[in-house]
Amino acid sequence: MAQSPEAAPEPVSAVNEITVAVTVSGEDQATGEASAGGRRVQRTVNFDQDVLDRARAAATYLAAYEPTAGVRSLADIVNPAVAAYVAELERRFNGGEGFRPVFRMPPGRPSRRT
Repeated sequence: MAQSPEAAPEPVSAVNEITVAVTVSGEDQATGEASAGGRRVQRTVNFDQDVLDRARAAATYLAAYEPTAGVRSLADIVNPAVAAYVAELERRFNGGEGFRPVFRMPPGRPSRRT
């Protein structure tokens, strides 16, 4: 059965950065339960295809030919990059302090603000 034009999803344009929005209802407190710190968890994140291709190529090459680079997987590139960007956001928008913990994010994409 074909979807009506109104129900068809909008095409996704290139993604240049990870953007997250959280809606907080009620008191300003952490939501959900704390996870065990320090362990790796698997999450799905959408990347611009070119960025992902470049990162995968770099991780594969460095793991095979440059052991001193300390890159054995894509995670070894992504984790430090996300940590550096979050630190920059904390400096710019939260006085250098970590943001309030959020252990469970709302599902789906946030609505666009006008």
